Amino acid sequence: MKLIIKVVLLCVAGLVYGVVQGYSQTRKMNTKGDISLGFVNSEYNVDNLVPNRLFMPVDTTATDSVTIAEILFNPEMRLIDPDTFKLETGLIRIDSSLLNRDSTRIIDIHPQDVLQANEFKLETSNKQASLVFYGSIRVNGALDYNGLQSTDAFNTYYIPVGEENSNVRRFYMGAFQTRIGIRGNNKTSYGPVNFKIEADFRGQYRNLRIRHAYGQFINILAGQTWSVFGDPFSIPWTVDLEGPNSSLNRRSVQIRYSNLINEKIRYMVSLETPQVEFIPSDSIVAIIQGFPDVAARIKFMMSKGHIQGAVILRSLGVSNSSEQATESAGYGGLLSGRYDFRDRRRLLFQLVGGVGIARYISSLKGTGSDVVFNPATGKYEPLPVFGGFVSLAWGWNKNLYSFLTPGFTSIKNKRYQEDDSFSFSAYFSVNTFYDVTEGFRFGAEYSYGSRVDKNNEKGSANRLSFVFYYSF
Repeated sequence: MKLIIKVVLLCVAGLVYGVVQGYSQTRKMNTKGDISLGFVNSEYNVDNLVPNRLFMPVDTTATDSVTIAEILFNPEMRLIDPDTFKLETGLIRIDSSLLNRDSTRIIDIHPQDVLQANEFKLETSNKQASLVFYGSIRVNGALDYNGLQSTDAFNTYYIPVGEENSNVRRFYMGAFQTRIGIRGNNKTSYGPVNFKIEADFRGQYRNLRIRHAYGQFINILAGQTWSVFGDPFSIPWTVDLEGPNSSLNRRSVQIRYSNLINEKIRYMVSLETPQVEFIPSDSIVAIIQGFPDVAARIKFMMSKGHIQGAVILRSLGVSNSSEQATESAGYGGLLSGRYDFRDRRRLLFQLVGGVGIARYISSLKGTGSDVVFNPATGKYEPLPVFGGFVSLAWGWNKNLYSFLTPGFTSIKNKRYQEDDSFSFSAYFSVNTFYDVTEGFRFGAEYSYGSRVDKNNEKGSANRLSFVFYYSF
């Protein structure tokens, strides 16, 4: 517990330090030559380059007035390295390099995000604030040949085993994955404030459900979006909404800080909302968690992809009716990456392992597999979990591409668990997507999965599925 407290305090201190550094550190950007900007103020001191200082173009390729805030904190770029603004007789020369955000995009981009065809944009008269409306009508369907009952997710955890596994065909079709969203920004003298709100119809009773709701200023983000303990850039396209069964694609409410160490190394640190998933006995209830989940990740960029490592530390608390609390530590690690080895050829992978982190794994979230009750001690104990996948992306041309993805998910069962407890599952999918025209995509997929219980009983499932995307 003392270790968790220290980690939380260090992360909070890191967030505060990051904010201070975001205001004080100067960064460099790339240009097609020198940009010379004249001062409104005649004091040529780099300490005077505060975010609300206005500069006017003087004999430069720039065509409009620009603020130092826009240079330092442009939401479309991530600028690097201190001390690169050079003062020369009243001129600022900006040299070195600029990194576009599309490759790390401090705001993660998931492969199943809305396809942006054209923007429906509202803008204030002074162009200081704007709103963009977007959405995607999604119609998906599936034909199960055996095993699973048809739903919009192919989850190997729910494959029936033994005699319960039937060969009855079942068909499903729905439009609940349809999404609507708003994103926007407000340009302030200290930099842009950005936000995003997105929802779909996969909530309880098919009601509207919040997917993303966050705001971002400089390097600080607060709200609900993809967990820092994950790597959306290494997840392949799948028709199945949940992606590979062992992938990490959890969204959580969080406060996070992100920045660059240099051109090729980027990092994030976050405090995320804690929640323990378990199967309760009659007298067991979850207690309010005393500490947030603490996550961090570091990404190493390469010319043809990236390698990323991520870790998470959790405090797992459960109490019984006599108010006797059980508290244990959860922790995990993720190694993931992407490698573009040829034009339109890509290799993606994730490997995850840990204790008490089941809620972050696609096929295990919502199954109550974070901790399990030990009847001998009367306490809940965290479960060790492991998983991983490898995916080969193959682009036939600029509009037609396929993904082949095998993977697995495993729980190291406790000796006192029931014999029918989930132990292992295998996953395989192969699909093809076709961009028919701008804003319209079609995908078809074959999926196979198997489940093995603690007592070695087995079951399998086969599915053909499809999806239509109409994006605006």
